[in-house]
Amino acid sequence: MDNKKIIRMCPEDSFSLFWDEEGVCIGGAESLTLHESPDDENGTSIELHVPGLQEWLDEYMWQCLVPCESGKISIEELSKSFNWKKFHKQGVALALEVKKLLPPEVSLIYEPPFEDKSGTMNEEVIRK
Repeated sequence: MDNKKIIRMCPEDSFSLFWDEEGVCIGGAESLTLHESPDDENGTSIELHVPGLQEWLDEYMWQCLVPCESGKISIEELSKSFNWKKFHKQGVALALEVKKLLPPEVSLIYEPPFEDKSGTMNEEVIRK
């Protein structure tokens, strides 16, 4: 049986980037916390000194999330105007850098954010 822990990398706002298997936020661009079990209150904090990670997350926040939530642009319009291909290429490259900082028993999944309806990434990318 595979005992790998799986976490997801998917931007949802400027502070929420990493999620555990139950969908609980475990970190942002600066650090993430791995918990051994649901009862593990403290967990192990991992500092993420990944150049470009915060800037990438900020790009999502200011060019996608804020305009969509404020009604300045629809998700359909965003899918046509935002360069999702470039965004995901950068995101996957950053995920590979984050993966280097994680213990070997942790798998990292890169997922596109909710606002991406472009079809650029049709499935999640798993990095073992």
